[in-house]
Amino acid sequence: MASNRLLVIDDEPASSATIGRIARGCGYDTIITTDIDDFRSRIPTWEPTVIVLDLTMPEMDGLEVIAWLAKQGCKARILIVSGREPIQLQEAEAAGNSLGLRMAGSLEKPLRVEKLRRVFREIYDAAGVLSAQDVSRALINREIRLEYQPQIDLQTGSTIGFEALARWDHPKRGTIPPDTFIPMLEEHDIVDEFTAQIFEIAFADMREWNGGLDFRVAINVSAANFRTMAIDEVVRAHCNGSGIDCTRIAVELTETAAMTETGRIGACLARLHEFGVQLSIDDFGTGYSSLVKLHQLPFTELKIDRSFVTHCGCDAQSAILVRAMIDLGHSLNMKVIAEGVESQELRERLRSWGCDAAQGFFVGRPMRPHEAERWQAMHLQSYGA
Repeated sequence: MASNRLLVIDDEPASSATIGRIARGCGYDTIITTDIDDFRSRIPTWEPTVIVLDLTMPEMDGLEVIAWLAKQGCKARILIVSGREPIQLQEAEAAGNSLGLRMAGSLEKPLRVEKLRRVFREIYDAAGVLSAQDVSRALINREIRLEYQPQIDLQTGSTIGFEALARWDHPKRGTIPPDTFIPMLEEHDIVDEFTAQIFEIAFADMREWNGGLDFRVAINVSAANFRTMAIDEVVRAHCNGSGIDCTRIAVELTETAAMTETGRIGACLARLHEFGVQLSIDDFGTGYSSLVKLHQLPFTELKIDRSFVTHCGCDAQSAILVRAMIDLGHSLNMKVIAEGVESQELRERLRSWGCDAAQGFFVGRPMRPHEAERWQAMHLQSYGA
């Protein structure tokens, strides 16, 4: 049985033929079906590593299939393809994420061959790398490093800080992004060791910046960390040991994670808030928040997920949602950051809507620590900020 097994359910012959051809060229053992009963029978017997799911087929509702896969404890990466509106694809992907499935993204029909090939290759490469032993070895060998993506104030153009983004420098496969190895860390209970190392690297980089950059750094934390790790004590110990003020640290937690175990997480967040640490709710809009719970947690910042921001210039529904999220964040006394800002037009649109800050390729790509210092020097010259 091939190590990369792709199961496709799609009733459009041209689409399924393209998916099958590209997948086999990328090294997948591929089965294509149009029958939901056949699809369901193959999940336990064939154990696909990747599933391509069309959202709209006769006698089948894609969202119901997503819920069914979650109940089966499906571990496959799931790629959604559909001719529906972009916002509907986003909602389906968010539903899968909230149910604990490993969503690989979504693609609109008609499918773009190069984009489909790139997604398949990324999933294939990740499957060839990821094992608990490999990731543990990466931590021991210090193969994890951080890149920093700048965030700017939309009204003034000034830099407000950087988000720390983990990268795995694999000795044979090159740089591996976090989405391909973070799930493995959480699944095999080694995420605490990873997070401890991330804090260590971030504070070391900030010490190197002293005199050059004195902005805040946002560090992502997994919900799993709060079950076994005193994040508040980790942050305070690093701040005391380095002389870096707690107000220069932001802790980011995804919306879905924030809604789990709110008692335990809330107590830790409250202590971080007392220290002056900024608290950011990440990927907002992709989970299913209880507004009551959200109001009870001491977040200071809301980050709108890029899946909404990217489309808000061309999709009316996305624009309505982004504006509503901005208003909601402000009503809860939170600053609002938009992720995925990739054009001047989008930046200006968000600024006119009152969004506080922006992050994305138009602002600056993720960069190594020494590059962040150069970026800030150039940014000062460009904006006088």
